[in-house]
Amino acid sequence: MAKRTNDHNREYFEVVHPLDDEPEEKLSYKSVGLMRMTPTVRVSLTVLRVYLLLMIALVFYRVMLQAGLFGGIQH
Repeated sequence: MAKRTNDHNREYFEVVHPLDDEPEEKLSYKSVGLMRMTPTVRVSLTVLRVYLLLMIALVFYRVMLQAGLFGGIQH
């Protein structure tokens, strides 16, 4: 935070490091409530969730394939 100081009719800013600054009052997240989502955001997050689940399933499939759990041709 910068402090404004007057010295001989000149204004200047004194830079204070955040660790040396006075602590600020923290906001309470309990009073914020739920965030409203537009339909576009809801669809985007759903698509992302499905994509992540698909990628996790592919990783598990590849691990099981390498472990030889499906039989078939061995590499």
